[in-house]
Amino acid sequence: MNEHTVKITRKFEAPREKVFDAFTRKEALQGWFGPEGYSIPAVALDPRPGGSYRIEMHAPDGGVHIVVGEYREVRPPEKLVFTWRWLNGIGVGPETLVTVDFAAREGGTELTLIHSGFASAEARNGHEGGWSSSFVSLNEALAGKAQPVEARPTIIGDPRSTYTRSARMAFHEKGIAYTLDSQPPHSDAVNAIHPFGKIPAFRAGALTLFETSAIMRYVDEAFAGPALMPDSAADRARVEQWISATNAYFYDAMALRYVLQYIFPKGADGKPDRATIDGAIADMKRYLALLDAGYGARNFIVGDRLSLADLLLAPLLFYVGRMPEGGKLIASFPNLLRGQANMAERESFKATIPPMN
Repeated sequence: MNEHTVKITRKFEAPREKVFDAFTRKEALQGWFGPEGYSIPAVALDPRPGGSYRIEMHAPDGGVHIVVGEYREVRPPEKLVFTWRWLNGIGVGPETLVTVDFAAREGGTELTLIHSGFASAEARNGHEGGWSSSFVSLNEALAGKAQPVEARPTIIGDPRSTYTRSARMAFHEKGIAYTLDSQPPHSDAVNAIHPFGKIPAFRAGALTLFETSAIMRYVDEAFAGPALMPDSAADRARVEQWISATNAYFYDAMALRYVLQYIFPKGADGKPDRATIDGAIADMKRYLALLDAGYGARNFIVGDRLSLADLLLAPLLFYVGRMPEGGKLIASFPNLLRGQANMAERESFKATIPPMN
């Protein structure tokens, strides 16, 4: 063992099968891996000889650090050997090797970790601190202590909100674990982040964001997974065009003057205001025709793959389609109807369907 090697031995009061699983099961690993204060929202594991892994660690300051590697030896529940290489973040350097032995001991498991091949004492010391901090969290996880909510990216907002749902769908599309803190507009939790008290708001460690477009752009750029913006400058501009139109025009007519008139009637005798609804429908026909032309023969509003514009539109049109005139109105625009049927089949759409009460 050379001088640039980490060796750590720890005793855990848990069967070695459970300790081994903590390294090889995605959900288990997300509950403890990384230094104190870090969250692990995205993990891909294929624990077999020749299989690969990819782990994203998010620091309290919002920094993203990605480690990847390949499994060399997998002998449950006795031994695990894998390579370790940083793709970005602090500590980028040569590939190193991690060997973990799990020995059954009375009352639990003795774990011995050897992490070798560091180019410098500084790199070794940084990783030793990281592993030591992680093992404190592992001990807590094995004891059944849940990861604190603050350790995961958190979307703050009412799940019935179209904008909250759009942000949630972006996280689902990227495959990123998050916490939904269900809060109404202008609540203390929302006001602490959003200067205008609107939803959603967002928190990840020390990073806070308000406005749905900003939150969706962050999750798209900060995390791995399918890109939610097109490759070309022209198509990215088109996505921004539809996002702006949704925020500036579509939301007012479809949500404020149409959908919410049925949900929170403001007319005489507590009934929906018919004049407001009729005016909204007149504008909606023009907007839906514009969208129908925008879709053309495609299933997405821009290009041939999902974008942030689709995620912003789908929750809004979902509500329109459930109002008295809305379903028939959307059905009169075949391109739009096809695009929304396509969105309704996506897991992100199904997983975020709001409570209808």
